[in-house]
Amino acid sequence: MKRILFITQNLGRGGSEMLLWYSLNHLNKNKFTPIIFCKEKGELIDALPTQVKYFLPYKKSRKFFQKAFRAILKCFRINPLEYQLKRIQERNNIDFWYVNTIIIPEVYEIAQKLGVKIITHVHELTIAYNFITYSDLKRIINYSSILIGCSEAVCNKIRDMGRTDVKLLYGFVDTDKITYTKLAQEVKAATGFSSDDFVWAISGKTSLIKGIDFLVALLEVVPQNFKFIWIGGDEFTGLYYYTEKSLQTKFPGRVKFLGIQRDEYYNYLNSADAFLLLSREDSFPLVMLEAATLGKPIVGFNSGGISEFIKPDTGRVINSWRIEDLADSMKEIESNFSAFKKEEIKRQVLNYEVKKQVAILEDILDEMP
Repeated sequence: MKRILFITQNLGRGGSEMLLWYSLNHLNKNKFTPIIFCKEKGELIDALPTQVKYFLPYKKSRKFFQKAFRAILKCFRINPLEYQLKRIQERNNIDFWYVNTIIIPEVYEIAQKLGVKIITHVHELTIAYNFITYSDLKRIINYSSILIGCSEAVCNKIRDMGRTDVKLLYGFVDTDKITYTKLAQEVKAATGFSSDDFVWAISGKTSLIKGIDFLVALLEVVPQNFKFIWIGGDEFTGLYYYTEKSLQTKFPGRVKFLGIQRDEYYNYLNSADAFLLLSREDSFPLVMLEAATLGKPIVGFNSGGISEFIKPDTGRVINSWRIEDLADSMKEIESNFSAFKKEEIKRQVLNYEVKKQVAILEDILDEMP
């Protein structure tokens, strides 16, 4: 039995967090004992299997004595995170750590001090490297006993840094959890669109990296009956203000920003005719697999792992980064909609179903001595 400390950001509904949550729900309980450390408490923590133990940093605890204890540690110039991870390590007889992203670099120095081995699951491409330091990325790449990339695009970046032994574990979905409760026509009408409108769904934060600003130029060159729903958390930046106000001024009623959706997420996603990826960089987007599970054809810029999934009968990948080329492919999807077989798109997702991919993950975990 291997006891593994999984370290992650929050177990929220972001792509990398969802993959970890899926994994924790399907890991072989007779071979692995997962223990979780989250920097923040995301909503999926409470949906973990009951036998999975989790920890939050002292400063995020609801227990007064843990917050007070953290203050005492700081008075004695003891790093609270290092102290807490050491206690978790010793009290739970952890065999190794599994770090679920590169954006928690502070744990690697602690692991080195404790002599703990690490598996790092990398979900990021090069833009994300800019958010950690030179020395942090160097330590992650060099100290990790095993590195996992969530797409070939990610693995290739890791190989560029000299780690040719990187493992490929594609992003995946639990197709049993992707269900809807309302008819697409019903949701479409309630959103304010007519039966003649061709609706494109976009999912993700309203951010630069997700390409929110592309919408303004895109609506200049697509047909009037193309309507859009953006499902995801609002980032209240100047860029979002610019995009929202420009669309309201120039194209009123054609884009609906729906914000974060939980209970209604798959109802909205299913109500669209097709799915659009505007990301500037995306390693292997979970939302792409979710849309395909619902049988939606997909169009997007070649921002990373999308080209490893999309096939001619699944959608179109735009290599040029020209808005006009994106619009042409979107028009092609509408005009030849029957050529994109819903059941074939769904079948393709089965290669990325959770049980198949967790079996690969378990093989990787078995490699750790």
